[in-house]
Parts: sequence; structure tokens; C-alpha cells
Amino acid sequence: MEIIRNEPYHYTECGLENVYLFGIVQYRCPECGEETVSIPNIKGLHLVIARALVCKEEMLSGDEVKFLRKELKLRSKNMAEALSMEPETYSRWENAKQKVSSNYDKELRLMYILNASEENGRVLHRDIRAMLLAMAIRPLSEPKKIELSAADWLVPMEPPIFGIELCK
Repeated sequence: MEIIRNEPYHYTECGLENVYLFGIVQYRCPECGEETVSIPNIKGLHLVIARALVCKEEMLSGDEVKFLRKELKLRSKNMAEALSMEPETYSRWENAKQKVSSNYDKELRLMYILNASEENGRVLHRDIRAMLLAMAIRPLSEPKKIELSAADWLVPMEPPIFGIELCK
């Protein structure tokens, strides 16, 4: 095997066509030309890719929506359910047959951000999918009072501070 250094690796295995990795060692068989690569810390790599997607100013593409969903470890049906939409509409986004609306684009990014916080030990919530399913399911009527005692906000909150059981 030949060792290839100083060449970017086109990382299409993540499902995105625009990801290139620099500074990793690649190997090429001199006889058949097959290339292999050793990528340490795939989880960390995917976190950085997702951060780039979440932070970009342009709308998410279908492939990017699919990448974030897979990082959330959700099936497309479950993602559509969490977004309170028809699975067929969500499928059209991933297949680039329909653009994601700006509101859903932001919601997808938020879902990933919250999940990444949980996955990396900075728990701010628990079960974001269940939380989103429980939110905004009834039409607006009279706003309910929010009654808080001083103890509700003066005592430091212990994580998680969001969760389906804490949002009731």
C-alpha cells in the first residue's frame, strides 16, 4: 500500500458531496488503485460536519436534512412526526423534490442542536422528539397564567432543564 499524504479526502460516506477532510492518512493499492482511509473519531467528525450545516447561512439541502436526521438516529417517518407533518412532504425534502420552508429549516437545526447537547453530556433536555410532539397540538385559546414563586427561579436549576415531564 502506498501512503498518500497532503491530499484532501473526499468524504462522501457521510452522504454529502461537499465534505473534504485534510490531514488524514490515505492508502492506495499500487496494483488495483483501490483507496482506503482511516478516520479516527467518526462521532466527533460528524459533530463538526453537523455544526457546519447548522451554522451555515443558506437553507439546508435535501442531503443535509437527511444527514441531520440520521445523526439524530431517527427514521424519516419519526422525523416527520416530530415536525408534525406528513411523511410524504418530509420525504420530498430529503429527495430534493421540494425545498424546506425557512421555519422548518430552523426547527431541524434546533432539533439537532438540542440532541448534540444531550449526546455530548451537556444535557439541556430529555427526549426532544416527545417534547416536540407534545408542543402546539391544540389551537390557541385563552393564554394560561404562568405563576412562578421566587423559589422557581432563584434556586439554581439542575439539568436537564427541559424535558417532556418538566414542560407540563
